[in-house]
Amino acid sequence: MMKKVVFLISMFIISSFAAFNAQAETPNHLNGVIDKYFKGKSLTKTDDITFNVSKRALDGTQVPFNFTVKNKYKKISVVVEGNPHQLPGIGSLALTMYPKTAPFTFKTHIRMEQDSYVDVIAEDENGKFFYNQVAIRSAGGCSAGTIYDVEAVNKEIGAMKVLQTYNRASISIRHPQHNGFQANLSNHTGLFILQEWHLSYISVTDNEKEIWSAEFGGGSTSENPFFTFDSPKITGKLKVMAVDTQGRKFLHKPI
Repeated sequence: MMKKVVFLISMFIISSFAAFNAQAETPNHLNGVIDKYFKGKSLTKTDDITFNVSKRALDGTQVPFNFTVKNKYKKISVVVEGNPHQLPGIGSLALTMYPKTAPFTFKTHIRMEQDSYVDVIAEDENGKFFYNQVAIRSAGGCSAGTIYDVEAVNKEIGAMKVLQTYNRASISIRHPQHNGFQANLSNHTGLFILQEWHLSYISVTDNEKEIWSAEFGGGSTSENPFFTFDSPKITGKLKVMAVDTQGRKFLHKPI
Protein backbone atom coordinates (compact mmCIF):
# COMPACT_ATOMS: atom_id res chain seq x y z
CA MET A 1 0.00 0.00 0.00
CA MET A 2 2.83 2.35 0.95
CA LYS A 3 4.59 1.69 -2.38
CA LYS A 4 1.40 2.57 -4.24
CA VAL A 5 1.04 5.85 -2.33
CA VAL A 6 4.67 6.75 -2.99
CA PHE A 7 4.20 5.92 -6.69
CA LEU A 8 1.10 8.13 -6.95
CA ILE A 9 2.82 11.01 -5.19
CA SER A 10 5.83 10.65 -7.49
CA MET A 11 3.61 10.71 -10.57
CA PHE A 12 1.84 13.82 -9.29
CA ILE A 13 5.15 15.60 -8.71
CA ILE A 14 6.44 14.59 -12.16
CA SER A 15 3.20 15.77 -13.81
CA SER A 16 3.35 19.07 -11.94
CA PHE A 17 6.92 19.70 -13.03
CA ALA A 18 6.05 18.72 -16.61
CA ALA A 19 3.20 21.23 -16.64
CA PHE A 20 5.48 23.91 -15.17
CA ASN A 21 8.21 23.18 -17.71
CA ALA A 22 5.71 23.24 -20.58
CA GLN A 23 4.68 26.73 -19.48
CA ALA A 24 8.30 27.78 -19.04
CA GLU A 25 9.20 26.55 -22.53
CA THR A 26 6.98 29.17 -24.17
CA PRO A 27 9.31 32.07 -25.07
CA ASN A 28 8.23 35.59 -24.16
CA HIS A 29 8.84 38.03 -27.01
CA LEU A 30 7.06 41.09 -25.62
CA ASN A 31 10.08 43.34 -26.23
CA GLY A 32 10.06 42.34 -29.89
CA VAL A 33 6.34 43.08 -30.14
CA ILE A 34 6.89 46.52 -28.61
CA ASP A 35 9.76 47.24 -31.01
CA LYS A 36 7.58 46.30 -34.00
CA TYR A 37 4.21 47.81 -33.13
CA PHE A 38 4.73 50.20 -30.18
CA LYS A 39 8.25 51.50 -30.71
CA GLY A 40 9.25 54.16 -28.22
CA LYS A 41 6.25 53.48 -25.96
CA SER A 42 6.47 52.50 -22.30
CA LEU A 43 4.09 49.67 -21.34
CA THR A 44 2.93 48.96 -17.79
CA LYS A 45 1.67 45.51 -16.84
CA THR A 46 -1.82 45.53 -15.34
CA ASP A 47 -4.23 43.10 -13.72
CA ASP A 48 -7.05 45.19 -15.16
CA ILE A 49 -6.79 43.00 -18.28
CA THR A 50 -7.91 39.45 -17.46
CA PHE A 51 -8.24 36.32 -19.60
CA ASN A 52 -10.71 33.46 -19.81
CA VAL A 53 -8.90 30.99 -22.08
CA SER A 54 -7.81 27.38 -22.21
CA LYS A 55 -4.04 27.10 -21.79
CA ARG A 56 -4.00 24.39 -24.49
CA ALA A 57 -6.03 24.60 -27.72
CA LEU A 58 -6.80 21.48 -29.75
CA ASP A 59 -6.97 23.22 -33.14
CA GLY A 60 -4.40 25.89 -34.04
CA THR A 61 -6.69 27.30 -36.74
CA GLN A 62 -9.51 28.01 -34.26
CA VAL A 63 -8.17 29.00 -30.84
CA PRO A 64 -10.81 30.50 -28.50
CA PHE A 65 -9.67 33.85 -27.08
CA ASN A 66 -11.55 35.85 -24.47
CA PHE A 67 -10.49 38.82 -22.36
CA THR A 68 -12.08 41.48 -20.15
CA VAL A 69 -10.94 44.98 -19.16
CA LYS A 70 -12.53 46.93 -16.33
CA ASN A 71 -11.26 50.41 -17.14
CA LYS A 72 -12.05 52.54 -20.19
CA TYR A 73 -9.50 52.45 -23.02
CA LYS A 74 -9.62 54.18 -26.38
CA LYS A 75 -7.70 51.43 -28.17
CA ILE A 76 -7.03 47.73 -27.46
CA SER A 77 -4.70 45.56 -29.58
CA VAL A 78 -4.28 41.78 -29.64
CA VAL A 79 -0.88 40.44 -30.78
CA VAL A 80 0.06 36.77 -31.21
CA GLU A 81 3.81 36.73 -30.53
CA GLY A 82 4.59 33.40 -32.22
CA ASN A 83 2.73 33.98 -35.49
CA PRO A 84 4.51 34.88 -38.72
CA HIS A 85 3.63 38.06 -40.59
CA GLN A 86 4.48 39.61 -43.94
CA LEU A 87 6.16 42.54 -42.18
CA PRO A 88 9.53 41.82 -40.52
CA GLY A 89 9.74 41.62 -36.76
CA ILE A 90 8.17 39.71 -33.90
CA GLY A 91 4.51 38.72 -33.81
CA SER A 92 1.34 39.27 -35.78
CA LEU A 93 -1.16 41.98 -34.88
CA ALA A 94 -4.53 40.24 -35.02
CA LEU A 95 -6.69 43.31 -34.57
CA THR A 96 -6.99 46.67 -32.84
CA MET A 97 -10.35 47.55 -31.33
CA TYR A 98 -11.98 50.81 -30.34
CA PRO A 99 -14.39 49.95 -27.50
CA LYS A 100 -17.01 52.47 -26.46
CA THR A 101 -17.76 51.16 -22.99
CA ALA A 102 -16.22 49.80 -19.78
CA PRO A 103 -16.01 47.18 -18.46
CA PHE A 104 -15.47 45.56 -21.84
CA THR A 105 -15.46 41.84 -22.68
CA PHE A 106 -14.38 40.51 -26.07
CA LYS A 107 -14.45 37.02 -27.59
CA THR A 108 -13.17 35.64 -30.90
CA HIS A 109 -11.07 32.82 -32.39
CA ILE A 110 -7.44 33.34 -33.41
CA ARG A 111 -4.85 31.34 -35.36
CA MET A 112 -1.68 30.12 -33.65
CA GLU A 113 1.32 28.70 -35.50
CA GLN A 114 3.13 27.60 -32.34
CA ASP A 115 3.03 27.77 -28.54
CA SER A 116 2.96 31.48 -27.85
CA TYR A 117 2.12 34.32 -25.56
CA VAL A 118 -0.84 36.39 -26.69
CA ASP A 119 -0.57 40.05 -25.67
CA VAL A 120 -3.44 42.45 -25.06
CA ILE A 121 -2.12 46.02 -25.15
CA ALA A 122 -4.43 48.91 -24.25
CA GLU A 123 -4.03 52.68 -24.60
CA ASP A 124 -6.00 54.98 -22.31
CA GLU A 125 -7.34 58.46 -23.02
CA ASN A 126 -4.09 60.01 -21.71
CA GLY A 127 -1.89 58.10 -24.14
CA LYS A 128 -0.56 55.68 -21.52
CA PHE A 129 -0.09 52.03 -22.52
CA PHE A 130 -0.93 48.98 -20.40
CA TYR A 131 -0.66 45.26 -21.12
CA ASN A 132 -1.20 41.75 -19.92
CA GLN A 133 -0.40 38.46 -21.63
CA VAL A 134 -1.28 34.78 -21.48
CA ALA A 135 0.59 31.71 -22.75
CA ILE A 136 -1.43 29.31 -24.90
CA ARG A 137 -0.21 26.03 -26.33
CA SER A 138 -1.24 25.23 -29.91
CA ALA A 139 0.37 24.71 -33.30
CA GLY A 140 -0.03 24.66 -37.08
CA GLY A 141 -2.75 27.27 -37.34
CA CYS A 142 -1.04 29.70 -39.71
CA SER A 143 0.54 27.34 -42.25
CA ALA A 144 -2.21 24.70 -42.19
CA GLY A 145 -3.28 23.66 -45.68
CA THR A 146 -6.78 24.45 -46.83
CA ILE A 147 -9.19 23.17 -49.47
CA TYR A 148 -9.79 26.31 -51.47
CA ASP A 149 -12.90 26.36 -53.63
CA VAL A 150 -12.94 29.76 -55.37
CA GLU A 151 -16.55 29.44 -56.52
CA ALA A 152 -17.80 28.48 -53.05
CA VAL A 153 -15.81 31.29 -51.37
CA ASN A 154 -17.08 33.96 -53.77
CA LYS A 155 -20.64 32.73 -53.32
CA GLU A 156 -20.56 33.04 -49.52
CA ILE A 157 -18.04 35.78 -48.84
CA GLY A 158 -19.36 38.69 -46.80
CA ALA A 159 -22.49 36.90 -45.58
CA MET A 160 -23.14 38.04 -42.01
CA LYS A 161 -25.16 37.05 -38.98
CA VAL A 162 -25.86 39.50 -36.18
CA LEU A 163 -27.15 38.60 -32.74
CA GLN A 164 -27.81 41.24 -30.11
CA THR A 165 -29.19 41.91 -26.65
CA TYR A 166 -29.60 45.27 -24.94
CA ASN A 167 -25.87 45.41 -24.05
CA ARG A 168 -24.02 42.76 -26.08
CA ALA A 169 -23.57 41.96 -29.76
CA SER A 170 -22.19 39.02 -31.73
CA ILE A 171 -21.12 39.41 -35.36
CA SER A 172 -20.08 36.56 -37.67
CA ILE A 173 -18.88 37.07 -41.24
CA ARG A 174 -17.92 34.60 -43.96
CA HIS A 175 -14.36 35.29 -45.08
CA PRO A 176 -11.36 32.99 -45.75
CA GLN A 177 -8.94 35.23 -43.81
CA HIS A 178 -5.86 34.12 -45.77
CA ASN A 179 -2.66 35.08 -43.97
CA GLY A 180 -0.24 34.53 -46.86
CA PHE A 181 1.23 31.29 -45.47
CA GLN A 182 -1.46 28.70 -46.27
CA ALA A 183 -1.02 26.00 -48.91
CA ASN A 184 -3.89 25.31 -51.31
CA LEU A 185 -4.52 21.58 -50.98
CA SER A 186 -7.07 21.58 -53.81
CA ASN A 187 -4.46 22.52 -56.43
CA HIS A 188 -3.82 19.12 -58.05
CA THR A 189 -0.96 20.35 -60.26
CA GLY A 190 1.17 21.26 -57.24
CA LEU A 191 0.72 23.17 -53.99
CA PHE A 192 0.90 26.93 -54.00
CA ILE A 193 0.56 29.50 -51.23
CA LEU A 194 -2.66 31.50 -51.12
CA GLN A 195 -2.06 35.25 -51.20
CA GLU A 196 -2.76 37.34 -48.12
CA TRP A 197 -6.43 38.30 -48.12
CA HIS A 198 -8.34 39.11 -44.97
CA LEU A 199 -10.56 41.70 -43.35
CA SER A 200 -8.93 45.09 -42.86
CA TYR A 201 -11.72 46.98 -41.06
CA ILE A 202 -15.13 46.44 -39.50
CA SER A 203 -17.55 48.81 -37.80
CA VAL A 204 -20.86 48.30 -36.00
CA THR A 205 -23.36 51.15 -35.68
CA ASP A 206 -26.59 51.56 -33.76
CA ASN A 207 -28.88 54.24 -35.22
CA GLU A 208 -25.87 55.69 -37.12
CA LYS A 209 -23.77 55.84 -33.92
CA GLU A 210 -20.67 53.64 -33.85
CA ILE A 211 -20.59 51.27 -30.87
CA TRP A 212 -17.57 49.13 -31.85
CA SER A 213 -14.97 48.99 -34.60
CA ALA A 214 -11.71 47.22 -35.32
CA GLU A 215 -8.75 47.29 -37.69
CA PHE A 216 -6.95 44.08 -38.70
CA GLY A 217 -3.19 43.83 -38.88
CA GLY A 218 -2.92 40.39 -40.44
CA GLY A 219 -4.54 37.01 -40.88
CA SER A 220 -4.25 35.91 -37.24
CA THR A 221 -8.03 36.04 -36.82
CA SER A 222 -9.56 32.70 -37.78
CA GLU A 223 -11.42 31.85 -40.99
CA ASN A 224 -15.08 32.96 -41.01
CA PRO A 225 -14.47 35.09 -37.93
CA PHE A 226 -16.92 35.99 -35.20
CA PHE A 227 -16.71 38.77 -32.64
CA THR A 228 -18.71 39.03 -29.44
CA PHE A 229 -18.38 42.20 -27.40
CA ASP A 230 -20.05 44.38 -24.79
CA SER A 231 -21.66 47.57 -26.00
CA PRO A 232 -23.56 50.56 -24.68
CA LYS A 233 -27.32 50.20 -24.44
CA ILE A 234 -28.46 49.11 -27.90
CA THR A 235 -31.50 51.05 -29.02
CA GLY A 236 -32.08 49.61 -32.50
CA LYS A 237 -31.01 46.92 -34.93
CA LEU A 238 -27.31 46.97 -35.70
CA LYS A 239 -25.70 47.88 -39.01
CA VAL A 240 -22.35 46.25 -39.85
CA MET A 241 -19.85 47.33 -42.50
CA ALA A 242 -16.65 45.41 -43.26
CA VAL A 243 -13.81 45.95 -45.77
CA ASP A 244 -11.10 43.48 -46.77
CA THR A 245 -7.58 43.84 -48.17
CA GLN A 246 -8.85 43.51 -51.74
CA GLY A 247 -11.07 46.53 -51.22
CA ARG A 248 -14.29 44.53 -51.17
CA LYS A 249 -16.97 46.06 -48.97
CA PHE A 250 -19.60 44.00 -47.16
CA LEU A 251 -22.72 45.41 -45.54
CA HIS A 252 -25.34 44.07 -43.17
CA LYS A 253 -28.34 46.36 -42.93
CA PRO A 254 -31.12 45.97 -40.37
CA ILE A 255 -34.41 44.81 -41.86
